[in-house]
Amino acid sequence: MSKNQYTSFEDLLAFFHRKKKECPKGVSLKLQGNKYLLLQFVFPDSGKRSSKACNTQFTEEGIIIAVSKAKKVADALKTFLLASDFWDWYDKEILEISEIENDLKTYEQIFQEIEENYFNGFHKNTGRKRDRNNLSDQNSFKRTKEYYFKKISKRDVYPDWNGIQKVLFSWEQGTKSFRDAYYFLKDVASRSGNASLIKTLDEINPKQTIFSEKQSCSWDDFHSWHQLRSRELSSLPTDVAERRRGWLWVSAMCVMYGLRPSEIAAVENLEVPWAKDDATIPAITDVNNKDMLLVVGEFTYFGASTKTGQRISRPMVTDKGIWDELHLKDVCLPIYEPNSNKPEVIVRGFSDRFSQSLKRMDCPVSQAYAFRHLANQLGEKYGIPQEIRARILGHSVAVNDRVYKSRKNLKTEIDLLMNHSKQPLSYELALERLEAQGLDFDRDILKIIYQL
Repeated sequence: MSKNQYTSFEDLLAFFHRKKKECPKGVSLKLQGNKYLLLQFVFPDSGKRSSKACNTQFTEEGIIIAVSKAKKVADALKTFLLASDFWDWYDKEILEISEIENDLKTYEQIFQEIEENYFNGFHKNTGRKRDRNNLSDQNSFKRTKEYYFKKISKRDVYPDWNGIQKVLFSWEQGTKSFRDAYYFLKDVASRSGNASLIKTLDEINPKQTIFSEKQSCSWDDFHSWHQLRSRELSSLPTDVAERRRGWLWVSAMCVMYGLRPSEIAAVENLEVPWAKDDATIPAITDVNNKDMLLVVGEFTYFGASTKTGQRISRPMVTDKGIWDELHLKDVCLPIYEPNSNKPEVIVRGFSDRFSQSLKRMDCPVSQAYAFRHLANQLGEKYGIPQEIRARILGHSVAVNDRVYKSRKNLKTEIDLLMNHSKQPLSYELALERLEAQGLDFDRDILKIIYQL
């Protein structure tokens, strides 16, 4: 044996027996199985002498540390009045159990948290409490959350950059799919407890720079198509003619009111009047209905909820001759019977069939939103202020200015610009022009015209 170095078990054992004599009265060292060091003392809760691990190895250094811990235990036994306080201290000081809380979460834990938060939340547009039994809420959750859950192959592991990166870059950067996945995965990262994931994601630009084709339709093209297909109905088999008549009527409602197709399936005053708070709105089929106000309900007849909830809308076009040409009062709502119990199929079914019918009838566009954007331009042409147009469409002025103006149809835009000067004058300007011309006029007639 060289100085301070024990080269055999016998030397280490001799060192142990020599050092254990340094332990304070009441606390001693014990070697168990020639491998483990324990402390022996009278347990404060049981009053019996027993052994307890002290988190040290049976080495020269471990024996020295164990003796030091024995002295600490002896002092603690004289200090603590409660056994529970002593054992808390023992875990921390002798066993050195870490107090660092494991705040890391697995994918599965995070997904459960996201799901609970989603269904405990509220619809962002209507404020309606989300419902697990609501078809639209189920569909929205599947599309915006669960779709990404399924991209994770192992859910019982902690999120790391390799896993996040693999999912994120399965889409092309710059696309809408990449952008949507980025913000979902960033939410996952923020809940994971791994701060480095957020830092790494912050270095990635999620901005959408690649856009799919957005169709647009001019009023002339729509009107010509609608009139042509309407004239053809009489030459078609009855069942085909009725189906086409229904979808032609839907297209006209989309253009006149700027409706989403599914919202037409939620209208509450198509054939019966609607009343609330002493106000009554006549049915669209009412021959005496001159205003043609429309009450869009919160739910469609097949159980889906509408995007903006209940609202009252009005036609963007004020020309009653056009209403008649498009047969708006001849309500012909298609009956959609879902052939699936999947929420995503039920919710999208009415709109999908509408798009399919547009293609079959060789419509200038197949994207229903093109009609909604056309409606916005028609409303501008007919002098409806942007605030009112936004309300008719069921969104904010900011959305109308940012989104809908970016999808103008060129032919309609030119028509709007060239004919804008032909819009009616204000009441004050009309008086000024008439007086400047030296014409005789009846102010009462003008007040009737301007609804003063």
